[in-house]
This record gives sequence, C-alpha cells and structure tokens, in this order.
Amino acid sequence: MPTALPLRTGDPQRLGAYELSGRLGEGGQGVVYLGTSGDEVYAVKLLHGPVGDERTAFLREVELAKHVARFCTAQVMDAGFDEGRPYIVSEYIDGPSLQREVALTGPRGGAALERLAVSTATALAAIHRAGIVHRDFKPQNVLLGVDGPRVIDFGLARALDAAATMSGRGVGTPAYMAPEQITASAVTGAADVFSWGATMCFAANASAPFGQDSVAPVLHRILTAQPELGQLDGRLRELVAACLDKDARNRPASRELLFSLLGDDSEGLPAEVLRSPPAHILRVPPVVVDEPLPPPYPMVDARAGSGAVAQPEATGTPDGYRLGEAPVSSGSGPAAGVAVPLQGSASGRTRQAVGRAAFAVTAAILVSVAMLVTVLLPALDDDGGRPLQAAAKPPTGEVDPTSVTEAPRSPAEQPGQVTTERGGQRDGGRQPTSDPPASQPTTGGPVGVQVPLTVGMSRSAAAKALKRAGFVLGEVTQVDSRRKIGQVLASTPGAGATAARGSTVSLQVSAGLAVPSVVGTKRKSAEAAIKGAGLAVGGVTTVCSERPDGQVLSSDPGAGTRVSGGSRVSLTVADHGTPVPSVIGQQRAAARAALRGAGFTVTFKPQVVVDESQVDVALGQSLAAGNCGKPGAGVVVTVGVAGQGGPDPTEPSETPPSDQPEPPG
Repeated sequence: MPTALPLRTGDPQRLGAYELSGRLGEGGQGVVYLGTSGDEVYAVKLLHGPVGDERTAFLREVELAKHVARFCTAQVMDAGFDEGRPYIVSEYIDGPSLQREVALTGPRGGAALERLAVSTATALAAIHRAGIVHRDFKPQNVLLGVDGPRVIDFGLARALDAAATMSGRGVGTPAYMAPEQITASAVTGAADVFSWGATMCFAANASAPFGQDSVAPVLHRILTAQPELGQLDGRLRELVAACLDKDARNRPASRELLFSLLGDDSEGLPAEVLRSPPAHILRVPPVVVDEPLPPPYPMVDARAGSGAVAQPEATGTPDGYRLGEAPVSSGSGPAAGVAVPLQGSASGRTRQAVGRAAFAVTAAILVSVAMLVTVLLPALDDDGGRPLQAAAKPPTGEVDPTSVTEAPRSPAEQPGQVTTERGGQRDGGRQPTSDPPASQPTTGGPVGVQVPLTVGMSRSAAAKALKRAGFVLGEVTQVDSRRKIGQVLASTPGAGATAARGSTVSLQVSAGLAVPSVVGTKRKSAEAAIKGAGLAVGGVTTVCSERPDGQVLSSDPGAGTRVSGGSRVSLTVADHGTPVPSVIGQQRAAARAALRGAGFTVTFKPQVVVDESQVDVALGQSLAAGNCGKPGAGVVVTVGVAGQGGPDPTEPSETPPSDQPEPPG
C-alpha cells in the first residue's frame, strides 16, 4: 500500500465508490487523497470550492480527459461531486513531484533533462490533441514515476475556472503563469507551452525563470522582463526561450515543440535510407529456367528439399493455381537450385509464355544497365575534369547520400567476382565480397534531403544547421516582427520539405520593430502609438519646458531604432513652466534676485527668530525648488526677523518693480 498521511478531522471517509485512507498532498486547488476501489489504488482530488452551474461542462471535460493518451499522463478514471465540490479520480503514480525531487537532489541536466523535456512535451501534445487546455502546468504537476515522468491534473480546467470565479482566486501558479493568464486574455494551449518552458527552467536551475518571491513582483517580471534561462544550453535553450515569448502567437504549438525536441531533420539522411530496402542493398531477381516437366505434377526429386510452387486447385478449375510444395534440388541438373513453373492448360501455357517474355525483357534491361554503369561511368569526369572517386565510407550506421554505390552485377557474374571495364578491355579478378574496391566508381546522383527546422533559431545557428544538413544559406530577408532581432521566422523551402543536397535555402529573419516617432505629440497619443507598434511604455519623466503641458520631448530608444517586440520605450514629457530655484539659506537680496531672474514675483513673509544668524535669511519658500512654476507666478519667501520694535521690515510686501533696495529692517 502506498505511503500517505493520516486523514484529518473533517476529511471525508468516502467519495463516491472510492474509500479514502489517507492524504497524499494539499495545494491551492484542493486536497489529494489516496483512494481504493476493490483491489485498485487511485489518487482522488477534491477541490476546495464548488463549481456552481458548470457541472455539466466539468463532466464533459472529464470525459475528454479520459481519452488522453496514457503514456506520459496519469489517466483520468472518474469524476463526481461531494456536496457541490467536484472531485476527479486518476491513476495513482508512485513517485515524487518534479518540484520535490529538484528541491531534494538539485537541478537536472544532460540526458536526464532531455528525457524530461521530451516526456512532458509528449504529454502536453496528447492533452491538447484531446481538446483540453491544462492551465496549471508546473513542477508540482509532473510526477516522476518508476516508468518515467507523468503529467497530472489536466482534467480540471472547467472546474478550476468555475471555482476561481466563485472564490475570486485566479487559476494557475504565479511563477508559471503565461502573460495572457495574468491579463485575463484568451487562454489557449499556448499558455501551457509557456508554463512548460518555465517548468524546464526550474528543472535545469532549481528556480523559475521569473523568480519565486512575492506574487506582485513575479507577475510584473512575467509581463515585462526577460526570462533567466540559467544552465539551459544548446537547442533546448532556444526552444525554451521561444516558449517563453510574451506574445502567445509567437510560441510554438505543443506538437511543433515535440517535433523540434525529437529533431525532424533526419540529420541529412536521404529518403531511401528511411525506406526498405536502401539503395545500396542489391536485390537480384532469381533466375527461372523454363523447362517443362513431364506429368504427373508435381515431380518429386529425392535429392530436393521443400519449396513453394503453384499447383492446380483441387476443384479442377482451369488455370486455377494455389500454393503448394515442390522440390528445389540441391544437386546438379536442369532443375538444380531454380524455381520450376508447372504447366497447366493451354491458357496457362500462354500465360507462362507471356511471363517468360516479360522476364527476358527485364533481364536484358538489367544486364544493359550493368554494362553501361561499368563501361561508361569510369570515363565520366566531374566538374573539373577529374575522375570520379568513390566516396569515403561513412561511419557505421550512417549512409552518405552523396556516395555512389556499386552497380548491380549481372546474373552471369558469380558472387565474389568483381568485373570492371576500362578502355574496351574487360578485367576479372577475385575480390572480397564485403566492400567494393576504392577505385571502382559507382552510380548515384543528387539525393533529396529534408530541410531542417530553423524557425526560432538565431541567424547564425540556422546557418550552421543548414550547413550540417548539406544546404547552402541563400538570401536572408529581414522583415518587421515582434520576435527577437535576428531570429528566424521562416525558410524557403520550408522545414520538412525535400530538396537536393547542396541547394540554397533562403531565410526570413526578424528585423524587430521600429520605435515610432512620438516627439511633439501628447503623452496619451504617444503611449497609444508605442503600444500599437507592439512595444511597451516604460518610465515617464517630466521636465520643465517652454513646450505645452504633456507634450513628448524625447523617447528612449529614439524614433526609428529597431528593438524586439515588447521592448520598453521611455518618454520625457514637458511640464510647461520654469524650474523654481532654491533660495532657502540665502540672504533676502540674493533670494529676491534669484527668483526674479527666473521670472517669478516675490513676496516676503516675516518670521521672528531668536538666532541672530537667521535674521534676514530665507527660511522657506512657497514653491518647492525643482517644481515647474508658470511664468510670472508669485513665490512667498519666509525670512527671519529680530524680535524687536521698529518699522515693519515687510513694508512694502510686494517687491518693487525697480531695482531700488527695500527699506531696511
């Protein structure tokens, strides 16, 4: 019996036909119990909240989940309701979650990480193929069973949506949520692909790509920041980066993701190597000697073994044949080692005659081809007039599609006898039968190979992939795109198409997006233009200016600069007015001169002070330094005065328009 924690007070003892014996875990969505029915053990998940009017939709989705392929998922078995709360029953997987395993043993890498990636991507493709969006793909929902990783909780989307609506909680785990889940946009399978990429980052680095601290900063980074890919490298790093694109339209579908992980370019192997038989394996038809045998049929030779030939049907139907047993002699003689046709009626003999004629023509063609290959091909030169050389033997298990294979031998040639013709002379000699001699040219031509998948790669990585597959990089066209600058968007011919080795493949790469010109426009218009261009508005700085309020003075990056989609553009916006100078601590006359010089009018307000050093010194100002004051605005300056009688030093309170000094205090 699997290990489980004891049930708590208030836990149900039974859900439907399933008796509960312990707790397997608890999360934000619900509690997972260990359930049994008969001799079978199951995982039963009871959600925290009810689903309201979504019962029918939930049960319909469970029916879909039951048909998800089982090889990389925990099969959904049943579902029901307990006092309005839905529960779902699935196959019990005896193993820890990916979250727990990484926490205990550390990040994964190498082949282990690749196996995890392929297994979970396979599960995701199977879930999407059944018409289900998981919505909460995360390390906690990947269980590491004894037979490999299994994805769980993929039949709860409807129930989670309804429960979240009634409880006010969102669906998904913040660190692994896609941007569209945060912004309440339409959620499709692309959200699961985003979560898959985040989960692979966690598996490789023991941390989520956007952090795992408090919710608000994590969600902000998901919407605005680039992911931290850490120890991911190679092709897997490129795929994960593509999956974490903030625009759902730019992410690969789960099926495309799986094909990319498996490698869909066949590593340059020609198409015939993937079929049976390969071109380098010769299949020479058996030689049939047309010698009639005297009746009765079939003739049995005591020296013969058993072979399959055609015999007349037991019903006696004219020209009817069935499969029977006939001799194949191991000795010498006319019938030794050959297939012997039987004679039937006149019609049967006519058919045999036609068959013999067809065979004779076929044999003649084969012999002619062999003669042409062995006589003419050595005399042919390649582009530079150099004799063709046999291609180097490829490594074991690989077939070089550009190599030329040995021409078929005619039936007259004995095994082990290699015959070549040069200059009209025929040479014969015994040669080993394992490999043809290096000097013997063989036939072959350009063989079509599949164009590798380059979409999502950088330009340099795509060029290397094409070169490895035997292609030449052709024209590279830059087009506007939200994708990262230099990332491949498409190829011509497309991935998977068959083309001749050595042909060119053209690429379309992202030129990024141009920052629109917003200088001189109002702030709201500028922000709308930036968002409309596929970019995001960054910080907005306000500075004093003679320009009207809210007018954009500059942007960073500047207009026309090429950036990746979603990049942030900062704005500098005008606040009509003049910066107010700081006069605190200055003598009255100096404060008055500074403010008047900036275009402000000045009023002094007395404040009795005890400290004689503060007498006639500016102690405060009504407009704080650095603020933008409108031209001609008045600024009240507080100055210290001694606590004694005499004329009021503030008369007149308004600064005279002339340069005459104010009356002494």
